Amino acid sequence: MKKRLIGIAVSLVLIAILWSSVDFAAIVTAARRADPVWFWAAIAMVVPLTLGTSERFRVLANGSVGLGTSIRLILSASTLNLVLPSKMGDIAKAWVLRRRDGMSDARALTLVVFEKMLDMMSLLAMGTVALLVAGMDFPGAWLALLVVAGGALTLFCVTLPGLMARLPLRRLLGKRRLPAKLAAVTGAWGDLTRSFWADRPKALAILGGSLLIWVGHLVQIWLFARAIAPTIPFPETATFGTLAILAGLLPFTFAGVGTRDAALVLLFAPWLSGGEAALLGVFATLRYVLPAIAGLPFVGDYWKQRTVPAQ
Repeated sequence: MKKRLIGIAVSLVLIAILWSSVDFAAIVTAARRADPVWFWAAIAMVVPLTLGTSERFRVLANGSVGLGTSIRLILSASTLNLVLPSKMGDIAKAWVLRRRDGMSDARALTLVVFEKMLDMMSLLAMGTVALLVAGMDFPGAWLALLVVAGGALTLFCVTLPGLMARLPLRRLLGKRRLPAKLAAVTGAWGDLTRSFWADRPKALAILGGSLLIWVGHLVQIWLFARAIAPTIPFPETATFGTLAILAGLLPFTFAGVGTRDAALVLLFAPWLSGGEAALLGVFATLRYVLPAIAGLPFVGDYWKQRTVPAQ
């Protein structure tokens, strides 16, 4: 709780500093000039993005959860992401899978971690493409490309089967046995990755679907930006939107508010005025707030008891 209060305080300080450097009247003016058609098109993207993410989770779970349950999990995780740092609400889905659906601890944890790895890998992959398409003519572009492309490649390698078995854990531990929980997670990860790649067409379809989901997220950001500035190009929006999302994952703010806004103002300076960029930060926050509101009725799932035997 103390850390959350600190995060809220940091976000408020960052927003206060940011908005103090921008004429508030400019933000109001930008809001009045925003095109409502493009704005509501961006808002409407919440529905297909939520459904696509939920369907992917259902497929990854191999029939362990239905689509309805998956939607509830995705939305309630969005709610918890507003109060937990670094998207830990998504990881908390493992608690529901264990407590209510009877999934083993190791399998539940590896399933939600694998899903979030797919998300991060897809985001970084799309950021890599966007960087190359937009051009490398801004400060730090090559470093950004190295980090983004290297991160995507690393996460892809982690999804490959057998990696956990090749890690030198036993060499580090010497003759000691792996702790029981670590051994269980390692085994569950191996089972999940082998199962994932056993059906190559299905695996490629999931990977392609993950990329498509993140194309949708970046299109949503572009629609918000397009509502504010009609001439803003998509490649640059996708590039800087990716970097702003990554900035929002830093764990010392409340749901990324402040760091994400500052990144948007800095990165979009060539196309947006200070007031317009600050407004884009407000719009971008709606991407997280709206699913969180929709997930409020389902947060109670985290306290429901197990209804099926443990797997």
